[in-house]
Amino acid sequence: MFLRTTAFSLREAAWTLNLCSSLLSDWNQYFDEHMKPLKRPDGRGKSFKVSIEMVRVIVKVAEALKSQGKRIRLQRFTKQLRAEHGIDLSRKKMKQVLIANDLFAARTRRKRPQFYQSLRKAIPNGLVSLDGSEMTVWLDEEPYTFNVELSVDVKTFTHTAFSIADSETSEEVIEVLEAHRKKWGNPLGIVCDHGSSNLSEKTLAYLREHDIELVAVGPSNPKGNGTDEGAFSHMKQILATIHLDSSSPKTLARCVLEKIISVYISMRNRLSTRGGKQTPIEGMAETSSEDQRRAEKQKLRSHIEARKKRDGDQDKVDRLHAITQYLGMEVEPLALRRAEKTIKAYEMQSIGKSEEAFIKAVNRKPERMNLSYFFGILRNIQQERDDEACTAYCHRRYNQQIMEHLQRQQKEAQQPEHCVENVIAILISAIKATIPVVKKLAIKKARQWTDELMKSYSYPEALKKRFSDALGNLTEVSLDQKNKVWELIQQFLNPKSTPESVTLFS
Repeated sequence: MFLRTTAFSLREAAWTLNLCSSLLSDWNQYFDEHMKPLKRPDGRGKSFKVSIEMVRVIVKVAEALKSQGKRIRLQRFTKQLRAEHGIDLSRKKMKQVLIANDLFAARTRRKRPQFYQSLRKAIPNGLVSLDGSEMTVWLDEEPYTFNVELSVDVKTFTHTAFSIADSETSEEVIEVLEAHRKKWGNPLGIVCDHGSSNLSEKTLAYLREHDIELVAVGPSNPKGNGTDEGAFSHMKQILATIHLDSSSPKTLARCVLEKIISVYISMRNRLSTRGGKQTPIEGMAETSSEDQRRAEKQKLRSHIEARKKRDGDQDKVDRLHAITQYLGMEVEPLALRRAEKTIKAYEMQSIGKSEEAFIKAVNRKPERMNLSYFFGILRNIQQERDDEACTAYCHRRYNQQIMEHLQRQQKEAQQPEHCVENVIAILISAIKATIPVVKKLAIKKARQWTDELMKSYSYPEALKKRFSDALGNLTEVSLDQKNKVWELIQQFLNPKSTPESVTLFS
């Protein structure tokens, strides 16, 4: 359209036409350069309806795979059924059918807020964040990858020391800590991930020697060490890709990287952070009393022992407070606020079961009395409930036995119901019949149909009137035959009459 015929950018074209850029972008996708609309296949609402025949084929093929000891791979299984049997279902729908017939395990992935505790502390050089990240330097067409180990003060965001090596080792961790100590003194503690270099015997011995507490954040929890993660993010945004057109050896690449990082750290420490007027280097130069350091160290030790938790509606928040008060748990205010927000995402039934399991666990081992352990139990119980709900939903919709039962019910419902006209027609046939046995069977069937009709009427006179009107509308039946039919109908509608008392006309 307009964008295809001019050199304007999308933004400039939108400004020229005084239109929203998103609207212009949509137009550009719907029309060609000659302003003719592009025909696009729209598959909305045209997907296959899952029928019982499809379910039978899917179950049969899946059971055959299972009998061969093979696992069902959804993507491959979906393509196989599409190619061999013409069943064009999405992977999601195929998964639901397999779950409904107990051929695939339900595993829901509902995102719920994670509980984590804030590590931002009150004094400089109290807690130091330590982490490593890979950085690559290109020399001509050859990439060289290094591990950069960096320490950042949690309070002031000061980048205090770094080291560059081929890989992350305990020697590099100790080298960074030693460089930090020489310039700023011993920190109270370090926060790091569960890497082997951070938790090695050599590193732990070094920390014990200098009375430094280790705050190891849980696995798969990058926010737990967010200070260093943010520092590396800023660094990589500023440095971007380092590509040198030179035939220098690897040592040159390392020297260049060291210089660049040194420049970055020097400049970064002179910029204020978090909207404050004080720069990181000025904050790091501040001194703190021994009482402050002792109090801060006690907070670190309490944080090491603490874990996680979660939160919900007011009733759920009350349950959270009740369990902490019942067990006498000491919880930091920041951690409690996070738990109150998190627990709202969980069901009350899951919270109740988690409380029972948590109390039993604490009674066995008192060291488990922390919010992290409680929320770990809650997360597992909620996952089980979510999976059970998913399985129940799939069973209701796509279980083969249930679908066959519903199909039988539907066929029975589609069978024509007995009506007044049918009863009169079979009675006329009975009157005209010459064989007594046939006459008797026809009248017996008419009696059964009339009894079924009477169940749907509150007043028998209304049904009698319908029979009378239906007989009156018949033109091909004689008056004598009508009278005989009417006499039989009256006997049927008489509650005192029995099948044996019905008069048979010759």
